[in-house]
Amino acid sequence: MKQVVILAGGKGTRLAERLNGLPKPLIDICGVPLLERQILLAKRYGFTDVLVLVNHAAQFIIDFCASRHNWGLRLTCLDDGVPRGTAGATLAALDHLAEEFLVMYGDTMLEVDLNRFQQAHMAHPRAAATLFLHPNDHPHDSDLVEVNDDGGIAAFHPYPHDPSCYYPNLVNAALYWVRKSALLPFRGKEGQIDFAKHLFPEMLVAGQELAGYISPEYIKDSGTPNRLDKVCKDFMSGRIARSNLDQQQVAVFLDRDGTINREVGHLASADALELLPGVSHALRQLNQSDYRSIIVTNQPVLARGDCSMAELRRIHARMETLLGHEGAYLDRIYFCPHHPDSGFPGEVAALKIDCNCRKPKTGLIEAACREFNIDLSGSWFIGDTLVDVATAHAIGLRAILVETGYAGMDYRAKAWPDYTLPDLPHAVDFILNDHRQLLEFAAMQTAEVKAGDLVLVGGLSRSGKSNFSSAVIESLRLRGLAAHRLPLDAWLIDDQQRTAGVRGRYDLPAVSQLLQARTSGMQQLELGVYHKLQRRQMESGIPITINSQDVIIVDGTIALELAHLFPDAHRFFVEIAEDERKRRILKEYRLRGCNDEEAEFIYNSRQQDEVPYIFAGANGANRLNIQLTNQHFNT
Repeated sequence: MKQVVILAGGKGTRLAERLNGLPKPLIDICGVPLLERQILLAKRYGFTDVLVLVNHAAQFIIDFCASRHNWGLRLTCLDDGVPRGTAGATLAALDHLAEEFLVMYGDTMLEVDLNRFQQAHMAHPRAAATLFLHPNDHPHDSDLVEVNDDGGIAAFHPYPHDPSCYYPNLVNAALYWVRKSALLPFRGKEGQIDFAKHLFPEMLVAGQELAGYISPEYIKDSGTPNRLDKVCKDFMSGRIARSNLDQQQVAVFLDRDGTINREVGHLASADALELLPGVSHALRQLNQSDYRSIIVTNQPVLARGDCSMAELRRIHARMETLLGHEGAYLDRIYFCPHHPDSGFPGEVAALKIDCNCRKPKTGLIEAACREFNIDLSGSWFIGDTLVDVATAHAIGLRAILVETGYAGMDYRAKAWPDYTLPDLPHAVDFILNDHRQLLEFAAMQTAEVKAGDLVLVGGLSRSGKSNFSSAVIESLRLRGLAAHRLPLDAWLIDDQQRTAGVRGRYDLPAVSQLLQARTSGMQQLELGVYHKLQRRQMESGIPITINSQDVIIVDGTIALELAHLFPDAHRFFVEIAEDERKRRILKEYRLRGCNDEEAEFIYNSRQQDEVPYIFAGANGANRLNIQLTNQHFNT
């Protein structure tokens, strides 16, 4: 027997104008009373026994259940006649309870995989109860729950909070699995007793264990007109149904240092954490979408002995506190504590291992996929390092490199990002807004491309060629065509071996030879990775396999020069407003270590030796003006 206990005794004073005399659990949610939606959810997950604890206007609820023939379930409405609070009413019904039972509050709209929740509860056989927890967008004025590493509840932090302390953003969502035997010591307890405010804290003090189940699924209080309207809006949009973890979820995986917070080099103190500009707004946008926001971060400071686990928790609590003050939250933080190399003073030997969770390995993402039922094909990874890009590609995620932190110049992995954007706010805006439009634009421009074709994408440096090329790749794959992007920068010549002019920077003959051989069958090659700081190609590249029927996209400043060898190639010339292009170039060279004067000199010199040559090669190409941040695409 699976039993659900629904606490349905509330008056609904704040909803009086909407209830028209009915009790709160019968409030209408888009044509169906809330109580009915709760019971049907329980029935969907195999619950056979329903105990409805009623008080105010109890007969309305009894008659309503009877009119529905109790939904074919064993349903009892129990009224002890005295308001006792959530836990008090449950304790008064002790003789009617199963040994394991689920508690729902009668004013919450929810869409939860109750089987998954039950499995989490059963994994803690010594826990008196398992509380459903989630982050929210106002933790500063919420009662918070602290969970330890094994999923046990360590402490409750009621509002108001000590402003000098940082707290993890986890809130009791008012849904519990409870063990009847754990309630026996509290039988006969008098007065108004609330689960969250009284019983659970008393259980911890008495030495009983409580567990926390953290989930992003939909649970919202509908007890005020504004909250009710928000619930109805979410229901009509389909957001509530999509939130259930029995449906595949989409996620944006996020690196931490250099992406969320300022890169300081092995952050080891909470006081040194500083959010990057615009991060809270970007995460708030994700929170308001269907995307789950999940951090995956390497934290070798633990293995090196630079930072304790307690201080890492404090770092993350500070991050969540700062985000919460601006109405944003993270759905989960996964971290790898390991480091494979030894030799650091104070290092922790047990953590000096070659694990499967340290990026670019994918163990952290795999764990998130299990816990969140994530659809990788619809998800993204945003980070500031090539390690992040390599991690994304190793598991099949699209990778956005942001130009904060290391800005891709860490060179601890070999990878080419799918898209490159200035920072997290631009990346999130791209995912939520620009990406779909860019994909449609790329599909329209390449509608005539077929298997085995060559696409050349040229344009001035920093004009958006690579982002457009990646959109072309995605659009072609959606049509069922295999496609590969070959950035000309993979054939940049080492600085000491170059000849004068823009053409002298590239090994164009090698690219031509590769393209001429593509029709002869399968080719295996290594795609080079150019080290911008050392101005040389790295010793080995990224292995790829090209077949004769694959579409090849070559992008680079002088890519269109290849058209004289391949006259049937599809040709595109990408351009943007010159003031924006100049801003990008100056930023690029500052990231490489140039001062303002040096960056300006490079820009001006490129205007002399690069711009006229590249524009001369644009004749006959389809000219595209792309401005992602303004969602502006022109031909």
